[in-house]
Amino acid sequence: MPRIHLLFLLCLSHLGAVEVPEKLRDYSLPSTASLKDAQGGDNGARFVDLNGDGFEDIVVSNAREYGVFLFVPKERAKKNLQWDEGWSQVMREGKAGDANSLPLFVDANGKDQGVAFRDGAMWIESTKQRIPFSDLLKVPGPAPKSPQDSLKALKLKPGFEAMLVAHEPLVQDPVFIDWDAKGRMWVVEMGDYPFAPGEKTKDGSMGQDKVSDLQSGRVKILEDTDGDGVYDKASLFLDGLKHPTGLAPWKNGVFIANIPDIFYAEDTDGDGKCDKRETWFTGFTAGNPQHLVNGFCWGLDGWFYGANGDSGGDITCVKTGKKIALGTNDFRFDPRTGEFALEGGRSQYGKWRDDYGNWFGNNNSTIGWHYWLPFRHLEHHPEIVVKSIRGNLNDEKRVFPASPPVRRFNQASAVNTLTSGCSPMPFRDPTFGADGENVMFICEPANNLVHREVLSYEGASITSQRHPGDAESEFIASEDNWFRPSMARTGPDGALYVVDMYRLVLEHPEWIPAEIAKGLDLRGGEDRGRIYRIGRTGPPQGGTPVRDPIAAMASTNGWVRDTAQRLLIERGDAAAVAGLKKLLTAAPAVRIQAAFTLMQLGGLTPDELHAAIMPLAPQVRAATLTATGTSSDDVFIELEKPMLKQSPQKAPAVAAVMPVITNHNPDRQKVVAKFTTDAVKLSGDAKRGAAVFQKACMVCHKVGELGIEVGPDLKTVATKPREQLIEAIFDPNRAVEQRNAATQVTKKDKTLVVGQLASETPGNLTIRLPGGAEIVVLRADIQAMKTLTTSIMPEGLESVLTAQDVADVLAFIGSK
Repeated sequence: MPRIHLLFLLCLSHLGAVEVPEKLRDYSLPSTASLKDAQGGDNGARFVDLNGDGFEDIVVSNAREYGVFLFVPKERAKKNLQWDEGWSQVMREGKAGDANSLPLFVDANGKDQGVAFRDGAMWIESTKQRIPFSDLLKVPGPAPKSPQDSLKALKLKPGFEAMLVAHEPLVQDPVFIDWDAKGRMWVVEMGDYPFAPGEKTKDGSMGQDKVSDLQSGRVKILEDTDGDGVYDKASLFLDGLKHPTGLAPWKNGVFIANIPDIFYAEDTDGDGKCDKRETWFTGFTAGNPQHLVNGFCWGLDGWFYGANGDSGGDITCVKTGKKIALGTNDFRFDPRTGEFALEGGRSQYGKWRDDYGNWFGNNNSTIGWHYWLPFRHLEHHPEIVVKSIRGNLNDEKRVFPASPPVRRFNQASAVNTLTSGCSPMPFRDPTFGADGENVMFICEPANNLVHREVLSYEGASITSQRHPGDAESEFIASEDNWFRPSMARTGPDGALYVVDMYRLVLEHPEWIPAEIAKGLDLRGGEDRGRIYRIGRTGPPQGGTPVRDPIAAMASTNGWVRDTAQRLLIERGDAAAVAGLKKLLTAAPAVRIQAAFTLMQLGGLTPDELHAAIMPLAPQVRAATLTATGTSSDDVFIELEKPMLKQSPQKAPAVAAVMPVITNHNPDRQKVVAKFTTDAVKLSGDAKRGAAVFQKACMVCHKVGELGIEVGPDLKTVATKPREQLIEAIFDPNRAVEQRNAATQVTKKDKTLVVGQLASETPGNLTIRLPGGAEIVVLRADIQAMKTLTTSIMPEGLESVLTAQDVADVLAFIGSK
């Protein structure tokens, strides 16, 4: 289609009836932008080229509704963003008078209000107001709500109520909370999301220098000074951090995860501000703040546990001098000695345990994993070779949001699908009764909800299912699109505390088309944040400081017991042994934690601890039994033993080797541009696409039950923009996530193995090849290993795919 000359309409009331530009008359108008109202009068639709591309866009505003619609020419159509050819790129749309509405172009009687377009702006004659075209080209999104209105927007289950216990200006951008023994709430604020000053996306298309005084990570201490359950005092403990993700109280301070370090921070003079800081571990990989080291969860063994975050790193342990490659593993560390050890992974945000010592993690598209095979057992038995040490809790991805549907910036049609799962936390208090029994809460900030699963301990690996009370709903769902829960954890009073970052834009610009990202308020909500208390209907009981650790150990509340155990271990309080032994006949959760504390204080041997808790199967399993430090190899319960026997006990005699790719094209973007231009012109056929998928894709990808999952299941990315998918096909190395990078292993016999690092244990690595074949390599056979900067997906697929093939396969993966 030829370019249309730019036309600015200076004062439409003098030009007679508004008409569609002649060369655009074949395109349908958006329903909001009809030229005539129901009475045949002027509807307030105006044609003007806002973005200077030579095509007239539509701006409309009347007493009923408004909208800004950009014209999308055929070569710029993006089906997965719902940008079809025509006026389909919606910059804003809504009812007159709402937060994002435009000044009226015509009043209720159709009378022109004197709005003109000139000099790159919209001019309102009556108010002398000027609105630049650049503002009209921004996607404003839904308006934020006040803390009180956002509280009203929460949809809860019958019998529960929400209480707003902290909000701005006391907290801003909260992502993580914990309490100290004094009952104070510590809050981690990631105020530098999505960009710390100077950061950019990998391709350099987006980034920010310092644009706000709030653009830094912070840690605050909140206090409830009048005992009403609402925090009313905040102390800024530490500022100037870079993407902090979590913390844990220890002695008089806290450990903080802050790229590239984990450090200890303390207030030594009681003014509420950090004046002592010691780095304990350093070398965690920087990058996208959604994929950074995070934690921490207190373990029954007296160590803190953390999650990898998908980024890894080469860790230097400052206290011990050791250097440890994190790889695909999670980790734990001893706060007394500075020892650092690997744990099975790789969890994205949050690694948490239940009352029985079982560990759970997840990533953005997975409800959760149970880590069934403990690393410590494999460290003592490196001859055992296994392919995986975790099992899926539940493959379900369906969620039920209550918020109004909005166009996702990077996946316009991604609705009702788990895309940002995080913080899989077992609920650890009986206060919710049957509604909280064996329950795990998972936050889903993209869909503005908190999901509830019920754990089952009856199988070889722990599994879960959607709570029966949430068959077609969620435990918490907000009607507010800005509600961004990052954590839902058991509080000291037995309530569920929900941390709401409260942001407009959740997706990181790394995955948003730059032309959209540049029109977004990426820091919208930087000055806001809320923390809610969800409890049974009735007045809050309120949390109290832990003053008597032995009495607190008898609590039915998991956080209280953790704090009691931590205090006793900090003090090395041997005088507590007699009191703790009285708890060895208590309820299982109390008995287990008391027994582990006794062992730490010298009141039980590891073997006695092992014998005391083993009868508590199937809740108590290998992870807990191994954590006792027992000399016995009898750590697997009967349900687990068949699963262990299925694992090969020695490496295969001959390992296949993946061929080295040598036909790299140095100009992949030219290939991408060609296929993008050619494929978008074609209509795809899903039936033909299924055949293309089987020919070229299924050796590394799944769609539903078809194919092999080496790379991502393509159903989980099907709603991404077509351009992103085409780029991933023909330039797979342009943006490689750490978890999808290739690993190269050189064996002592000089053979080379290249593939995806599926898992690693103290005794072996599992390398997954295209086609799903897995090679188990003993560490004793490895001469060298390195992570490559390339994806395992090969380049050069243009030699086997045509533009029609691409259109067809995209239609196939996007089909229902």
